[in-house]
Amino acid sequence: MSDRIESTEKERIDEAEKIDLISLAEDFIYGLKKLWLLILVLILGGAVISYFRTTYTYTPQYEASATMSVTAPGGVYSGTATQMANVFPYILTSGVLEEVVAQEMGLDSVPGNITASAEDGTNLLTIAVTSNDPQMAYDILHTVIDCYPEVAEYVVGSTSLTILDETGVPSDTQKAVVVRGSYRRGAVAGAAAGLVILCLYVLLKKTVKSKEKLRNQINLPDMGSLPYIKHKKRKKKPEQNKVSLINTRTPASYQEAMRRLRIRVLRDVEENHTKTIMVTSSIPGEGKTTVAVNLAVSLARQGKKVVLVDCDLRNPSVGEFLGIKEDKGIDSVLHAKAAVTDVLKEMEVKDGKLTLLLGEPEERTDISLLGSRRMREMIAELKSMADVVILDTAPAQLLADASLMARFVDAALYVIRYDYTKMYKIREGIQSLAMSKIKMLGYVFNCDRNSGDGKYGYGYGYGYRHYGSYGHYGRYRDTGKRDKKEELSGRVIKD
Repeated sequence: MSDRIESTEKERIDEAEKIDLISLAEDFIYGLKKLWLLILVLILGGAVISYFRTTYTYTPQYEASATMSVTAPGGVYSGTATQMANVFPYILTSGVLEEVVAQEMGLDSVPGNITASAEDGTNLLTIAVTSNDPQMAYDILHTVIDCYPEVAEYVVGSTSLTILDETGVPSDTQKAVVVRGSYRRGAVAGAAAGLVILCLYVLLKKTVKSKEKLRNQINLPDMGSLPYIKHKKRKKKPEQNKVSLINTRTPASYQEAMRRLRIRVLRDVEENHTKTIMVTSSIPGEGKTTVAVNLAVSLARQGKKVVLVDCDLRNPSVGEFLGIKEDKGIDSVLHAKAAVTDVLKEMEVKDGKLTLLLGEPEERTDISLLGSRRMREMIAELKSMADVVILDTAPAQLLADASLMARFVDAALYVIRYDYTKMYKIREGIQSLAMSKIKMLGYVFNCDRNSGDGKYGYGYGYGYRHYGSYGHYGRYRDTGKRDKKEELSGRVIKD
């Protein structure tokens, strides 16, 4: 029995490792698709830089060489050439030969490199001289030929050298080879740099690119996916840049996905009497405002009495998303400057009406009001006049706003954007809400590139602003500290 359990456990571990390897391979392929242009630029740039650097720094080396036969007074000795070649390094190291050659040429030192080699079983000796001046290389060669027997006499005895073949004054034949090799070296260096960047991208960018990974990491119901829609900006009609159900250009694929989300939400509303739903995300830019507005519009079209509240006091954006400007809104209600009924706005939608409680663009506001008695009373009043109240709140992982309001709300809908937020931020955001004991309705996978055809003129950014619109969040932190730069940079959806 224990053997069977161990076997089953081993199979489970092997399967998990297999899945991890497949996932890692998929991440590398995905990263390569994202970074292929950068890698190509690095390869081409490395080749070009290496070429120009080699061209401008190349120092030509000229080699003059001569092959000679070695003879002794008594005749030809095949072993003498080999012996002379073997002792040649020692003669050079001692400096005797260079001193003699330099003295013979009237120089302080020999401006070149001298080598010698012999062919086994023959009396042939080859001496080569390398220098950056062709005439100098040739002159040194002949001086060495003249002086070498005299220097070597103390080692191998009396010999004479007879030139059989020589190169003459040499020319540079290596530049083309060296320059041609520089292309390859530069390209390889660029490819290596690209591979390092790709590895870092894959290992450090722990974002979510499939709902399968989400299911393994978080324990939330899957409320559906909203497809990625490619974007074409229109300056003359900016309202058409938004993915909105009230925008006639919004594709059918997105409308159908939102309809499925509405059905799942309505099932919970009817079965569990859920009336207030908080829509939030981990960090700015995941599309929570887009989801909140479209969910509210979709419910209103079904004949439901819906109130949409912009509870993101730091960065209210529902009004801007809908193209509505408002001087008084939720801030006035929370500060007891106006009654709820005085600041509500009615908006006509197809087959229904949507009631709005917008935010106010103030420089500073009291965030503690989100958890106050006044907030609880306001939400209770809105519940009495509607079937469903949708509250667009600030990011849960970045700020404590959503947690402050959670005790007044029936359920939370969590928006997670495809390939955008790191998994640890998603878990931290969900955990911060879970600590408030709020019911988690589930998560919506936004901008899902694995679903939909994305051919309808909208895009990754949905036409919204940058993270910069969230830059002032730091001014309102309870601790007074500024937000991390990594949370407030990059091009994202403005929520």
